[in-house]
Amino acid sequence: MAPPNRSGKTKTKKQAQQSRKPVNNKREPKRNTRREENRKEETIDLLSNTTTIISSDLQQLLLNVFKYALSIFPSASNEVKDGNEPARGEETDPDLNMQIQTLKTHLYNRDFDSAFTDASPALLRAYALRWSASRCLAYAGLFRDVVECVLSDSISGSENCAVSDEDEELGVLCIGGGAGAEIVALAGAWRAIGDEHLVKETEPVEEEEQTGIGSLSLKGDGEQKQKKKKLAITAVDIAEWSDVIDRLDRAIHSVDIPGPKTCASPLIQDGAAIDISFEHVDILTLSESDLKSLLSHSLHSPSAAAAAATKERRRRSLISLMFTLNELFSTSIPKTTQLLLRLTDLSSPGTVLLVVDSPGSYSTLSFSNPDSKPQSSNTSGRQHPMKFLLDHTLLTVAEGKWEKLVSQDSRWFRRDVNSRLHYNVDLEGGQGFIKLEDMRFQIHVYRRLDSSDSQKEIR
Repeated sequence: MAPPNRSGKTKTKKQAQQSRKPVNNKREPKRNTRREENRKEETIDLLSNTTTIISSDLQQLLLNVFKYALSIFPSASNEVKDGNEPARGEETDPDLNMQIQTLKTHLYNRDFDSAFTDASPALLRAYALRWSASRCLAYAGLFRDVVECVLSDSISGSENCAVSDEDEELGVLCIGGGAGAEIVALAGAWRAIGDEHLVKETEPVEEEEQTGIGSLSLKGDGEQKQKKKKLAITAVDIAEWSDVIDRLDRAIHSVDIPGPKTCASPLIQDGAAIDISFEHVDILTLSESDLKSLLSHSLHSPSAAAAAATKERRRRSLISLMFTLNELFSTSIPKTTQLLLRLTDLSSPGTVLLVVDSPGSYSTLSFSNPDSKPQSSNTSGRQHPMKFLLDHTLLTVAEGKWEKLVSQDSRWFRRDVNSRLHYNVDLEGGQGFIKLEDMRFQIHVYRRLDSSDSQKEIR
């Protein structure tokens, strides 16, 4: 799991220009049609502004999920009743501020074993309360765009964006997602998409416009057959985040979490099926068979084979690496490169890979010792940004198998200061409350090509 986001050095103008040069220039396909250019431009536009996509009321509900799940719920048997905030139980952590200061020390020293792998459940809850809640607000907007694009085929190269009449599922594998930001953000994105479609269903629409994502519903309709939609999330992490995931899962489905009138709890409404699971594993040490089994469980429906016997079932896949890939490369460049190549071989066409990480020099690694920790910029050895390693692996080593859809070296998520969001998690000891923070990051989105696309790319 990555440490809190820290801004790196800004790129020079010359470096910025070089970073925008296309990869594999010599093999760039000549048949780059206007339709394909427009499709990529539209995809980038969809990811251009995450601050207005998720409403402030929904953002407040996401924050309430974290607050009540991790600082109010002491155990599965102690639930919030009648919307009232219960008194802290005996199992509630006594000094959150001290735990956060301990975490800051571990993270500053890059002692990730103490901060995560060997940490107590109370220390992991403190981390999620302090950093995951803020990140969740930024992630929700990103996931909202990516999920809707995946479901609508707008980034899959399909000429017809209409979705089939069959049931549809989205499987998401969150590598390094144990701290809960991705899980709650995905649930928030799922809620946002569902709410928007419910509004559209009440408006008169011409029959020919009832195609694509606009025709989908996350809730059933008794008068007409609606396509069933299911979101299955699997978080994988080297640290034992089971307690955090369990608490967040219960809060996501709880009607007792306070929320604005326009965005009432539960976060996941009836009819919007969502399954959440957690796997406590080291993704870099998984055997080939174990990794294949994990991906099959996470990204592919167990009933897909049976469904294929009658009619094709729509199963979409998304893999996220949120503030995780740089730490994996820091652990071992060869093992992480091999992991990306194994994911390439095991992913089905259309799978989307979303990578978000710290920007600038903080995500720079040294080639002088591939299995060592990242070295400082003044250390001898070849220094390369994480993005270079990522592009080299997916676009050069695995040439013709991935298409880059979005790449931005530096972006900001800034909270709307006029929204009056509140996150009143008491730090105790007169230290006030946890403060929400803006976040700077880099983002890269890739799509797994099918065999026909791959042939076109290398011509």
